[in-house]
Amino acid sequence: MRKSTKILIALTAVMLLVFGIGTFLILTEKQDSKIAKIYVGGELLYEIDLQAVAEPYTITVTNESGGENVIEVRQGEIGVISASCPDKLCVECGFSGNGLLPIICLPNEVMICVEGGNSDVDARH
Repeated sequence: MRKSTKILIALTAVMLLVFGIGTFLILTEKQDSKIAKIYVGGELLYEIDLQAVAEPYTITVTNESGGENVIEVRQGEIGVISASCPDKLCVECGFSGNGLLPIICLPNEVMICVEGGNSDVDARH
């Protein structure tokens, strides 16, 4: 084997080792707690640690005029699975766990915000 081939093999091995260590550190990084806050009519009704959820469950919230939303809580995410509003945009939002956008049902005055966690946004306050 030529000397340049040996150097190339050594460099490749070092790069793979560095990549492997980096991947391990990223995958074992401690997850920040994700707190879901459910508001109805501007009033905070629930604060839920999404990382602590063992089994999925549902919460039904009702506003003063009788509008109803059924919210499913899973480990790491939360979403509206049914609503009495006419447009169902809150249901179509799907599940949220990253805190980037809140889930809002304007007709039923429901807002779900997720705080904490890794928001995948490359910015610091």
